[in-house]
Amino acid sequence: MTERLDALDDLKVVNVAQFSEKLAVIAENAGKLTQYEYDYLELLQSYEMSLRGDFDGAAALLESMLARDTEPEIVFRVKALLVNVFAVTRNYRNAFSYLEQISREVQSVTSTRAKEHGLSVLAYTYNQLSEFDIARFYAQVLIDSATSEKTLCHARHHLIESLYGLGQWELFSTMVESSVSHCVDNRELIFANLIRLKYFNYLLQTEQYRQADKYYDSFIDSVTKTNYPFLLAGVLGAGAQNSLALAEYNIAEERANRTLQHSGASEFSLPVLNAYYVLYQVNYTRQNFNKALEYHVKYTSALKANSDDRFVRQQAYHVAKAEIEVKDQRLALLDKDNELLFLQKNLYQQEVKQNRLIMLLLLLIVALASFMAYRGMSGRSRFKKIAEYDQLTGISNRYHFNNQARVALDYCELDAKPAALILFDLDHFKNINDRCGHATGDWALQQVVKTCRNFMRNNDVFGRIGGEEFAVVLPGCHADKAALMAEICRDAIATIDTKASGCTFPLSASFGVSSSDTSGYQLKQLLADADLAMYKAKQSGRDQVSMYTEELG
Repeated sequence: MTERLDALDDLKVVNVAQFSEKLAVIAENAGKLTQYEYDYLELLQSYEMSLRGDFDGAAALLESMLARDTEPEIVFRVKALLVNVFAVTRNYRNAFSYLEQISREVQSVTSTRAKEHGLSVLAYTYNQLSEFDIARFYAQVLIDSATSEKTLCHARHHLIESLYGLGQWELFSTMVESSVSHCVDNRELIFANLIRLKYFNYLLQTEQYRQADKYYDSFIDSVTKTNYPFLLAGVLGAGAQNSLALAEYNIAEERANRTLQHSGASEFSLPVLNAYYVLYQVNYTRQNFNKALEYHVKYTSALKANSDDRFVRQQAYHVAKAEIEVKDQRLALLDKDNELLFLQKNLYQQEVKQNRLIMLLLLLIVALASFMAYRGMSGRSRFKKIAEYDQLTGISNRYHFNNQARVALDYCELDAKPAALILFDLDHFKNINDRCGHATGDWALQQVVKTCRNFMRNNDVFGRIGGEEFAVVLPGCHADKAALMAEICRDAIATIDTKASGCTFPLSASFGVSSSDTSGYQLKQLLADADLAMYKAKQSGRDQVSMYTEELG
């Protein structure tokens, strides 16, 4: 029977209908199963519930399994599945609590199937959290230990996604074609097309729009045949963006509408955001301003919901991680307390061994002092990190921004790549503090940073360089692209709903943009020229973007 359950386990992501039918047949004879087989059956039933969207039922069944005496292999897989179930239902606190548990337990798991499942969940989830270095580590471990071609396909997908997030384009590009072929050869079409989607997004990001259009045509039929709505929505949404870039507005509109049809209840997923933005741009270009406004409102609303969800997800991850660290520290302290109590008892009971115990205590004190010294050194490194970031907004402070910006600009100058700088300042910020209080002013600064970070790339350098003044260095970016990004940020800031702060007030910012084309690669000059442009924006009525030109100097 265990062999039949293993076969079902392999079938679950290949043919969902057959998996459900065969699982129901085994469940009818559940009374004949051993305890291990019954637990295995319930684990597969939880998979089946989640595949048909009954996440609450799956979570209840899985947590009931944790409450009884179950084989360690099954317990580990239950925790790994709970990470996925709770993440989908946006119960991030529980999801990341279990994530931290399986990350600590995965190396000690003896079952190959359970270990591969855990490594795959870890790589996938850390990619979703943008912790790409950690995701890459687990993906590589899974590649090195994979015992089946199916698992190797999944692992390659996770590795390619982490390389994309890290911007390691050379290794990313060399892996794509062979990984797609490997997954296709092993009938893992969903993963093959997920890799293709990632490469398609790479072509969009590097502005290879014509090549991207040909690549889209080469695999859209394969994506459609998978009948996987999430994948199809992602490809259609990216395709709509590419058609927009090529000024093929009818195709862009058709693909965007199809994206919305296949997105289901994902009201603020990335494909939905792409679709709303494309429809807004298409209608604006056609001068259908009412429609453009309607889609812009939807886009802004979805963008805010997406940003809020990302913030909640990141916050829950760090809270869960901190809670487990505190728990570990408490256990360590309890162990120390128990050890000291044991020593005290021996001191009273064995006076004959007093000298030996005193020496033992001295050794323990030395060890504890060494431990505390080590913790102190670790603490200094943490304090250094704290000193580099603005404590209110979480982005670089002026000192760290200057250092990182110079490194990025030196790199661009050495490789003869363009670079741009955006400088912006919140309008009438003193009035907000005076009228609504400094706590509201702090809230406004945090909302502005959270909003603007959504539009920035991984290698952009974002810092708070004054009270309400911010700067962004954009390596590899021309002036016109930087101005477009500034305009998007300006528009997003103006749409922030300030009622949530408890005090309604207008919120806007004035932007100045400079680039290496006119200002060179020295940070001081780029900042000075962007400041002149920003001053012009403020003189012209605020809440606008101004580009530095030589006439301003």
